[in-house]
Parts: sequence; C-alpha cells; structure tokens
Amino acid sequence: MNASASSHETPYPPGPEASTASLSPGAFVARLLVVLAATAITIGFCLEAADLNTTSEPGVVMALPDRIGDFTGKEEAMSDAEKRILPGDTEIIRKRYINSFGDQITCSIVLSGGEKRSIHRPEICLPAQGWVLGAGGKLAVPLQSGRTLSVTDLHLSRQVEIQPGVLRPIRSQFLYWFVGKDITTPDHMVRILRTSWDRVYHKVNHRWAYVLVTSIVGDSIRQGGMSDADTRKMLEKFISDIVPYFQKSEMPPETPVS
Repeated sequence: MNASASSHETPYPPGPEASTASLSPGAFVARLLVVLAATAITIGFCLEAADLNTTSEPGVVMALPDRIGDFTGKEEAMSDAEKRILPGDTEIIRKRYINSFGDQITCSIVLSGGEKRSIHRPEICLPAQGWVLGAGGKLAVPLQSGRTLSVTDLHLSRQVEIQPGVLRPIRSQFLYWFVGKDITTPDHMVRILRTSWDRVYHKVNHRWAYVLVTSIVGDSIRQGGMSDADTRKMLEKFISDIVPYFQKSEMPPETPVS
C-alpha cells in the first residue's frame, strides 16, 4: 500500500539547492548579480519616488505666435471630444495657419497634467479618425540655433466624400515630437523610458508636451497644389521658424519665460 500511495503523490518542486547545483560558479555569480541589480533598482525607485509627487517645470510655454512668415494663425478651441476624453488638468493650444496661397498648417501643443494619459502615440488615435498610416520615419529638422530637432513623420491618407457618392483620396503630412524638461524625443518608447530613468536617478518628473505640425498635401485637393515632398519641406521650415516661440531650450536668452 505504501508503494502504491507514494507512486501517486504530487512531487514537490525542486528547492533552490536543486536549481543552482548544476550551475557553474561563473553562471551562479552572474545570476546573483542580476538579482541584486534588480533589487537595487526597485529599492532606489521606492526611495526616490516618494520625493517626486509633483511634476517638473514643462519644457514649453503654452503660446503660439499669430504670424509665422507668410502664415497667419487663428486659434482653435479644444473640441468637445477632447474635453470628454482628456484629464481636466490637460492644457491644449492649437492654431490653424493659412498663407496667401491658401496652404494651411495646423500646429498643436498638448501639455500633460498630473495624469499621464493625456499624452499618447498619435498612431493609436489617427486610424480611429479614418486615416490610413503609410510609410513614415524620422526627420532631422535644422533649427535656427544650429541644432537639429528629431521628429516623427507620418504619411497619412483617407477617402473624403466631396459630393454625394463621390470619394476623393486625400493625403496629409503629420510631424510630431515630445518635449520634456531639457529633452526632446520623437519616440514614444524613449519618452516612457526617460520618464522612469530621470524620475529615479535625476529626480526629474517630466511634465511632457506633445507637439504636432500637420498639413494636407496640396495636390491631393486641388490642381497645381504642392506635392508630398514640397509639403514636407514647408512643414520643416515652419517648425524651424515656430519652435523658438514655445520650446524653452530654443528660445533666445532675452525671451521672458512664463
């Protein structure tokens, strides 16, 4: 009976001595170092995060100029959908700029508050608005300071009904980047990683801003309009001209910062 009973017993999992007995001394030390490093990071985060309950000074001022070159801007209010979805302490400023040729550029800044869900990758919400994401990439935009700003460039398209039953494909260039305290990045994952790293090791709790500059490609809506390449060049020039008005790291030293 004893032999039969023991054959149906559930075996216990091997203890620590069984899992490490087959390791070489070098492998055991390496595993131990990984465990210690992970423990140190966790302890460090717990100790430091207690002192970082408030967000840092943002890297932008929430103001856009009325004119940029030949473009004249008109402010647009936050939409009802944005008011419903975004946390109440989210700040948004948006202007639509139009030049003498009828070209239009929209520039928006979204500044997060205490909650971080007001900032997200636009690749998530654009398809829900009917846009199809095409090939894109990163652009290095030359700035007036001599530095370059890395931005994400999205190529968008969608079908628009121009009259009952008649659809026309239109295209758009959509450029965006994120601004923290003394840092910019075009990459959402880098923003997440820098948020955690700087919070723990530099005691900086970024209040991130999301900046977008976008325009419909002219030749997709009217004959003789600008091509994709020309639209992208227009947006790059626009970014170079407008960034010193709101991005603190690019503002002239004498500019008052609020």
